[in-house]
Amino acid sequence: MAFIQAPPVLQGTGDFHWEWDYGDRDNYWGYSVRPFQANEAVETIRTWVTSDNNLSQTTHFIVRKLDADPGLLRFTAVRLP
Repeated sequence: MAFIQAPPVLQGTGDFHWEWDYGDRDNYWGYSVRPFQANEAVETIRTWVTSDNNLSQTTHFIVRKLDADPGLLRFTAVRLP
């Protein structure tokens, strides 16, 4: 098992498209987007994966920040062989 944690990212109110270059076709991958600060609310609207001609995979997220102030979010991934 591998646990991958990205540095926190700042997002304002509303919907944003984030991309993360983690994943492959041969393992199970689980992803999470969570508030990094207190008194924050976030929702993952959509998640999908694309691959290129080299089979490199990118995971895409549409993330909605539900409260009025900008805040830090943390993306995490778990890979199971």
